[in-house]
Amino acid sequence: MTGSLGAQDDFTAEMTAYGVYTGIVTSLRHQGIATLQGIPIAVQGLGKVGYALCRHLHAAGARLIVADVVPERVQRALVQFSGATSADPAHIHAADCKVFAPCALGGVLTPASVEALRCSIVAGAANNQLGQRQLVIGQMQARGILYAPDYVLNAGGIISTAYELEGAQPDTIRQKVAGIADTLSAVYRAAATSGISTVDAADQLAEARLSGNTPRS
Repeated sequence: MTGSLGAQDDFTAEMTAYGVYTGIVTSLRHQGIATLQGIPIAVQGLGKVGYALCRHLHAAGARLIVADVVPERVQRALVQFSGATSADPAHIHAADCKVFAPCALGGVLTPASVEALRCSIVAGAANNQLGQRQLVIGQMQARGILYAPDYVLNAGGIISTAYELEGAQPDTIRQKVAGIADTLSAVYRAAATSGISTVDAADQLAEARLSGNTPRS
């Protein structure tokens, strides 16, 4: 892919967002929900990735709840995405929604914040979301909250960069990023079959792929 550095950064952010969107759709289907129409989704963080994610979600009919520490970003989202509402960025995790999508800083999932969750799915772009890994994983499992591991969901940026370096065209890259759906589905199946967390299942799948025991998409 050719173009300025800024354009490449924008495309990488777009592909990261598209991967997260694909993961949210996959997670909803895993819970028996076939459409995003009217589904309340809380997006924490409206940077390049978070805002692009909102575009995908809004186009699919989701009902957005948005938050960011920069008021101008929130106002822009409220204007562009009809029906969207805003929330305090420090408390949006407690919004009454189906999906909570953390797309800002890491460490947002702490024992206290998980206790306050009112969603059934956590699926977002932020890195290192788990503040206290084993404790919060156990909490989410106990509450029946489906967690989409962050490094599975936000892999679109890495996938995009790798294929750009090989000279792939945008449509081809988008198809590769869409493969996140298959990877996440495999994680959910492995977790259910083995009785382990989705995080442990993702780790096992990653280790298997790195060792060459599992074919890449």
